[in-house]
Amino acid sequence: MTPEETLGHLCELLVREHEKPVNNKYNDARDFTAKLLKLPPSRVYFTYIGKAANFSVRAVQSDAAVQASVVVALIKRRDENEATHRAARKLALRTGKTLLLLQRDSPDSLQWNIMGGYFMSADLRSQSIVADIVENFGRVPFEPLDVSPDEAVSGVLDFFDRVGLSGAGVGAALSRRQDISSIVQFAVASSAAGLSAAETAVISQRRALIAELKRMIADPTTTETDLHRKIRGNYWIFGGRYTGVARGSIVPMDRYDIPLFCADGSLHIIELKGSYIPNLVERHRQHLIPGEEVHKATMQAANYIRQLDEGGASLETLYRNSGLNYDLRRGRATVIIGNQDFVNIPEDPVRQVGAVTRSMIDQTIRTYDSLINRIDVLTWADLLDSAERALRFESEISADHASTGGDSDSSAEGESDEDGGQDLTLFN
Repeated sequence: MTPEETLGHLCELLVREHEKPVNNKYNDARDFTAKLLKLPPSRVYFTYIGKAANFSVRAVQSDAAVQASVVVALIKRRDENEATHRAARKLALRTGKTLLLLQRDSPDSLQWNIMGGYFMSADLRSQSIVADIVENFGRVPFEPLDVSPDEAVSGVLDFFDRVGLSGAGVGAALSRRQDISSIVQFAVASSAAGLSAAETAVISQRRALIAELKRMIADPTTTETDLHRKIRGNYWIFGGRYTGVARGSIVPMDRYDIPLFCADGSLHIIELKGSYIPNLVERHRQHLIPGEEVHKATMQAANYIRQLDEGGASLETLYRNSGLNYDLRRGRATVIIGNQDFVNIPEDPVRQVGAVTRSMIDQTIRTYDSLINRIDVLTWADLLDSAERALRFESEISADHASTGGDSDSSAEGESDEDGGQDLTLFN
């Protein structure tokens, strides 16, 4: 087919009721485009953009969008072209996806025209996709996006965190490619030593982040905003059971610090507070109780959970119609607050009790935590200690990979599919 015929056939496959909430309405167009680009259908995602402000929501939040390498955006409004291009460029930089933008001459027209596109200039896979798009659709005004090496690495790691990939899984997938750059080949070559080097590099970066966070939580001038900004995108610090982070507000008028989704679709809200909380615990008669700031933060999280329980069923239906499979009922929350080192409660001769120790603070919070349903309370010090121990374990595993030589490679191959390991065809 000529480029005009290819675009015309694609337009025939695009449904007319674009705002109708049906999950599979673009399947035919997706399959046709995927075949042209020599990609699995799961790597192509079609979405209708009603207004520029919704670009990042429509093109990222669903599971299908996260897995896709190519996003074909059907743009509704011509009076927002400039805003649409800004949103598309920002999304491409943040996700590394190749974007193709289509737009009609008028709302009643069935003919879609190519508006433009964006791709990462340093990404060989994106270059190949763009070449196939140009070959099939003719000249397309693509804009190549150049990023620094640090920005590129940050974007890739953020993507890996969102889809739940481990360093080992990524290294195994990369080791089977023949067209990656020499630096990446050296880092994650298909050998135990190369894989260990890649894992060690990631662990080293994460250790540096934890060290910086520990320095910050020891400084009384560090604010909650400072801490939030520092850990943004590094959600591995809360553990490995999360598969993604929600964008924006889920319940109207409630704004969560970090809304994470678990593998089963349930929501786990992370509520961040400052580290400088001198009254983290306080004396009450002969015992210690959590301070007022802890109670307030816990009740804030409890109210979030109550709102989700009350409106979860209707909200799930709303999001499902937009292609987002959330399980919003019976969610959980974690409150991160304070640092034991800032608590200074001296001995009290009147009550005949000694000075408060770190162990006593831990016991007080642990007792309080055990009495709260579906909410965990952690100090920043405990959170970072836990993350540091996890990295120490990962470092030991990496060392084991290096010491076992080629045996670890054959073991990983044999267990990947049966044990639910990472998909080694990720980059194919």
